[in-house]
Amino acid sequence: MEGAAFLSDELREIIAEFVLESKELLDRATNDVLAFEKTKEEELINNVFRSIHTIKGTSSFLNFNNLSKLAHVSEEVLGRIRKKEIRPEKQVIDVLIESFDTMRAIIDRIEKKGTDLVEIDGLVKKLEKISGGENGDIQKETSDPLPEEKKETTEMKSSEIEEQTIRIDVKKLDELMNLVGELVLGKNRLIALNQNARVNGLSEKLIDSLSEVTSYIEFITNELQLSVMRARLVPVRKVFNKIPRMVRDLCGEFKKEVELRISGEETELDKSLIEALHDPMVHIVRNAIDHGIESPEERIKKGKNRKGLLSVTAYNEGNHIIIEVFDDGRGIDTKAIREKAKEKGLISDEELSSMSEKEIMNLIFLPGLSTAKTVTKISGRGVGMDVVKTKIERLNGQVYIDSEPNQWTKLVLKLPLTLAIMKSLVIEKDKELYAIPLNTVSELVKLKEEDIKFVDKKEVIVLREKIIPVLDLSSVFGRDRNGKGCGYLVVCNVEERQVAIKVDQVIGQEEVVIKPLGEFLGNIVGIGGATIRGDGRVILILDISSLVRAYSLSHQKRTHIS
Repeated sequence: MEGAAFLSDELREIIAEFVLESKELLDRATNDVLAFEKTKEEELINNVFRSIHTIKGTSSFLNFNNLSKLAHVSEEVLGRIRKKEIRPEKQVIDVLIESFDTMRAIIDRIEKKGTDLVEIDGLVKKLEKISGGENGDIQKETSDPLPEEKKETTEMKSSEIEEQTIRIDVKKLDELMNLVGELVLGKNRLIALNQNARVNGLSEKLIDSLSEVTSYIEFITNELQLSVMRARLVPVRKVFNKIPRMVRDLCGEFKKEVELRISGEETELDKSLIEALHDPMVHIVRNAIDHGIESPEERIKKGKNRKGLLSVTAYNEGNHIIIEVFDDGRGIDTKAIREKAKEKGLISDEELSSMSEKEIMNLIFLPGLSTAKTVTKISGRGVGMDVVKTKIERLNGQVYIDSEPNQWTKLVLKLPLTLAIMKSLVIEKDKELYAIPLNTVSELVKLKEEDIKFVDKKEVIVLREKIIPVLDLSSVFGRDRNGKGCGYLVVCNVEERQVAIKVDQVIGQEEVVIKPLGEFLGNIVGIGGATIRGDGRVILILDISSLVRAYSLSHQKRTHIS
């Protein structure tokens, strides 16, 4: 770090705390000023003033003079807005947001380089003109670019460096400490029992004591696991807070009017999932405004309110969190999707003819499929929704889409609360064990040879008058088939449809700890990771979505995946 080479450990800690707090204050200030722009509620502008005042004071104390100066002139503008001496017109709000963006970039620079020595004169002049009542030509002033820094725009690129800190309630830490203490007591009892067994052998009384301690350790371990998971939970507000700014920028870019409604910000999710959720949410919101919601003129012609609606909602459902993104725009044109998929050769005519409208909608997640008539710098380049699907599936989640033409579109993300531990169904195929994520499994069916039918030379089963394709792991992984047609079918829900996986035996449900396979083995099609069972045996965790795609491809090309 340029300016931090000789800092004491105590000062480094103070600066780290300042950086964390300032980022939170700027996020809050940005959202509050956007809300104030709409509602003109005085308490909101008071909140913004207090946030910037805090940054000014602390940065001055730490001798970050440029940051302090920028915060000071921003505070002057905010003070005059509070006193109603300046009207909060759009161009004034634009410059304030630019100021907040620049402050965040300076804080990022402080975090990485230990210095705030950047040129801010152009932006300071803009703010001083506003403060002096000269609003007419402030946009003609150009701000000096920050070296090595990029401010957030409608591109909304996520940070390369994931935040390594998390704020934890002291009560949660006390709970963890208490459980660790109980675990130590259990460990001491096990050590004593082990020593006793070595000296006196295993008596019936000792076996009973060992069984008791084992149950105790199992209970404490489960409680500790839940407590650690709770300690890692972060409100989805961290992701949702970025949406109002992005919607405002996109509306300005496309000359659209959108009413944004956000609910469920307090819903909690594992911190690693929060970080990974940023990019998918960016793509979804972009597409909703660019391709979904119509221009005011087009909406009026359709008899709609000139202002479109975009709602983002989060809530818990069992061991999952659900995020719904709804817009009342033009919906999804399944005819256009069908034609584009055929044109690009992404799917065969036979498969298209057998697909329902919902299944055709889900083709929008195929790589390279874009129905945009024009390419913009925001979207329409054949990428976007496939990125959403890929990233959500990497998080062991699922994504669904539903739409009514010219009425609405709804995207639903279903995510586990944590990535570290997962409930699974352990099955055996060709004398190998595999784990299937339990959230994808809908039912088990006892298999008989006569139950298998063929459609276009592909195995299917008819279940309650519904034709379900059968996936044979032997074919997919190119292994010799040891079964004789008997066994079970594990029916899984994948991408708004069902697939039946042929297995020899169902071992049972297990809670597995997910381990990545590393760089060398991490990209094997159909494998999402591995786990270690209680007997020390390593088994692979199946990625059902990629297995289905690979299976379909292997049938089209008549090749195996190895």
